[in-house]
Amino acid sequence: MWILALSLFQSFANVFSEEAHSSLYFVNASLQEVVFASTSGTLVPCPAAGIPPVTLRWYLATGEEIYDVPGIRHVHPNGTLQIFPFPPSSFSTLIHDNTYYCTAETPSGKIRSQDVHIKAVLREPYTVRVEDQKTMRGNVAVFKCIIPSSVEAYITVVSWEKDTVSLVSGSRFLITSTGALYIKDVQNEDGLYNYRCITRHRYTGETRQSNSARLFVSDPANSAPSILDGFDHRKAMAGQRVELPCKALGHPEPDYRWLKDNMPLELSGRFQKTVTGLLIENTRPSDSGSYVCEVSNRYGTAKVIGRLYVKQPLKATISPRKVKSSVGSQVSLSCSVTGTEDQELSWYRNGEILNPGKNVRITGINHENLIMDHMVKSDGGAYQCFVRKDKLSAQDYVQVVLEDGTPKIISAFSEKVVSPAEPVSLMCSVKGTPLPTITWTLDDDPILKGGGHRISQMITSEGNVVSYLNISSSQVRDGGVYRCTANNSAGVVLYQARINVRGPASIRPMKNITAIAGRDTYIHCRVIGYPYYSIKWYKNSNLLPFNHRQVAFENNGTLKLSDVQKEVDEGEYTCNVLVQPQLSTSQSVHVTVKVPPFIQPFEFPRFSIGQRVFIPCVVVSGDLPITITWQKDGRPIPASLGVTIDNIDFTSSLRISNLSLMHNGNYTCIARNEAAAVEHQSQLIVRVPPKFVVQPRDQDGIYGKAVILNCSAEGYPVPTIVWKFSKGAGVPQFQPIALNGRIQVLSNGSLLIKHVVEEDSGYYLCKVSNDVGADVSKSMYLTVKIPAMITSYPNTTLATQGQKKEMSCTAHGEKPIIVRWEKEDRVINPEMARYLVSTKEAGEEVISTLQILPTVREDSGFFSCHAINSYGEDRGIIQLTVQEPPDPPEIEIKDVKARTITLRWTMGFDGNSPITGYDIECKNKSASACPPRTGLARASPATSSPSRPTRQLLTVHPRKFTWSPYRLGASGSPGRLPRNTCKTVLSVATR
Repeated sequence: MWILALSLFQSFANVFSEEAHSSLYFVNASLQEVVFASTSGTLVPCPAAGIPPVTLRWYLATGEEIYDVPGIRHVHPNGTLQIFPFPPSSFSTLIHDNTYYCTAETPSGKIRSQDVHIKAVLREPYTVRVEDQKTMRGNVAVFKCIIPSSVEAYITVVSWEKDTVSLVSGSRFLITSTGALYIKDVQNEDGLYNYRCITRHRYTGETRQSNSARLFVSDPANSAPSILDGFDHRKAMAGQRVELPCKALGHPEPDYRWLKDNMPLELSGRFQKTVTGLLIENTRPSDSGSYVCEVSNRYGTAKVIGRLYVKQPLKATISPRKVKSSVGSQVSLSCSVTGTEDQELSWYRNGEILNPGKNVRITGINHENLIMDHMVKSDGGAYQCFVRKDKLSAQDYVQVVLEDGTPKIISAFSEKVVSPAEPVSLMCSVKGTPLPTITWTLDDDPILKGGGHRISQMITSEGNVVSYLNISSSQVRDGGVYRCTANNSAGVVLYQARINVRGPASIRPMKNITAIAGRDTYIHCRVIGYPYYSIKWYKNSNLLPFNHRQVAFENNGTLKLSDVQKEVDEGEYTCNVLVQPQLSTSQSVHVTVKVPPFIQPFEFPRFSIGQRVFIPCVVVSGDLPITITWQKDGRPIPASLGVTIDNIDFTSSLRISNLSLMHNGNYTCIARNEAAAVEHQSQLIVRVPPKFVVQPRDQDGIYGKAVILNCSAEGYPVPTIVWKFSKGAGVPQFQPIALNGRIQVLSNGSLLIKHVVEEDSGYYLCKVSNDVGADVSKSMYLTVKIPAMITSYPNTTLATQGQKKEMSCTAHGEKPIIVRWEKEDRVINPEMARYLVSTKEAGEEVISTLQILPTVREDSGFFSCHAINSYGEDRGIIQLTVQEPPDPPEIEIKDVKARTITLRWTMGFDGNSPITGYDIECKNKSASACPPRTGLARASPATSSPSRPTRQLLTVHPRKFTWSPYRLGASGSPGRLPRNTCKTVLSVATR
């Protein structure tokens, strides 16, 4: 009794263990967009990670692994991607506005992150503004901060100011989530102030202050509602809160009614009516729809109609969550998606996209089902489902753990002796994945169902296959070696044992055998009946074995002949079975030995083009007749090659009279006879020394762009091209070029530099060799042309009205450089009054200066200097603020009493400088100044700040003057700007 195990695939257990799933993970699976300012750069950690040792790599969405660009882009050893700050002239869509992804790889597999869109925002001029508004006393007013659409996505309203004091949301003032300012229960005093918004750029950090806007307040008058604030559409993610603005002006104050999809909306729970409109908490996809806000009073109606879109976050989920299978099995995965329709769904294995193929099926309307048949060892690892919609993506992954599915014998029958007519039951229990198929043989002959044998099979709850072979009434002929064979796609295992049936011993008939010289041969003597005493083999009456190549297995009657030799092993063999002490039986079998051909090895020597070739193929041994044929590269030799083949008896020769490159290849001589077909192969190489097809020539490369240094050659073997580099214009000292993602050698030998930098300028040497003749080489010089770049300029600067102002930009790049100045979108030319542009060269730089003389209020705004040369253009944006004395306030007499006068005023233009206080002066109508105790009142910010533009004047001797022209002046920053004044005449009644 013994077990024979034959494996079709190398066994491996627990190729991917349970711990493998936790060795790969995501640290920020929600990261899908990174926006940053070009002036600051950014650092992006790899969203995918793993337990060390782990390899992190970044790729473009196209699948191209990214490369370092000195000073532009770099991947740190910890997997963090860095984009460095850069000027506008260095902007590259490939680098600064592209989609990337990152992979994490460990021995257990590889995962890839979701797509991450990385976008750089360039600094550009913009202004924000506020428009004057009208309302009625006791009603509501709405101010909006109007932001240009080109930067709207990046701008946030951070505050509102009333004159120069920041407003805080409270009982009457409200700043909404959209940045609008609501003033409730408007009073006449609200019309005395200026209102403006302050914004901040989310990425550059720049702040902008809008113009000042006024609120015109009128007395209530009966009127139909007019919409002050509304919406066309809003987008929200499920779970967020969203405000739908709806506010109207009217008298009497209008009523508000909300409808959703033309049905009245019940305002409770998550839906609340607010001062600004409708607030929806914890939004759901079912909240999507058309919303109507109906506003009405007895004088009319108005409507706000808008649409709300509530989306669920894009989510992908793979099932089952845990997958354990085995080599050769089938694995099925399903990916369910929520949050979108009409999405694009893709499957990945270990970071590589899966496409339908021989063993891979992708089914479903949206390709949501993945079915893999006949899994092999390399199919284990991380499987990911990616779903993409517009610029959003989501993914999920599972680890497919493959175990050894090779069949294994769990239990089986044993050798036994039975009597005639006795029933026999043989059992084999096998485990394996997929489920193995079990077959039976008796003395190497298949056992088929029917006759005296019955075969049945069952699968246990543990997943084992159990097969039974039953013999209801055993006969002597049923004795012998029984074998059960378990087979699946992962491998095969055999088990065999002998069943002896009592009765006269005999030998089953044996057939003559043909053996092949040099190989092993087995001869089986199948004995039936029991008992018997011995099994012996004889050749020419000699007991075997009689040499080291012969092995006789007495227990099962098998004779093994190793390395068969015709002269010794051919002949008649006799199996003798001793059935009783003095009685034996025997049978003979004849072994014929066939000798296969043997080709004397040959090799093609070194040849050059145009030479002649003669190669013989000699079969030095083997049974005749022998047929000899030739092939080139695995196929018959075409007649067009002009190859002559001569066959004589056991030889064949190949002749070529004029070698050319088309004769290169592998030539095979094949010899056949009755025993076997053998072959011998040798490679013919027609060697051609290298020569240039395209020689490198001096050329220019533009900074930040790609350049190809052309060099190609021919020869045989195919030449190897190596590039060397010598930096700068001095005497060349060539060194090997370190090839990386940025610098690559193309298939034709040319050198590709994907992103040229200044350090690439110098000599390049293209060297060609193929070990035939002398190497050839040629050098060239690459001149790196630098696009015009603005290297220095002030972001912001101040000027005083009426004085001279100079602003300078420094440019660098290939000469000549032209510098052009613009104000907003208007080019400044020499004909424009007050503007003077001068340019000078300072070494490698060009300095351009814009002089303004004198400055006026209209000069405030954005100036840009543009540097231009033949290779590119750059610009610098300068915000100029012209400061001047503030405009005079508008004064109003609020109250006149016996000893006091109350004044109120409205602040005008602040001259681009904070108001620090007010001066109030008075004098008698006929005098040069007021009495000493009332001559000058100073209203400082502590007593008359912009938030309280009133002042009560104490008049000690009111009867000493009846007409008093009062003068009010607003002061800017002390010591810098003069005071402006205005004059008004008021009447003081004497008592």
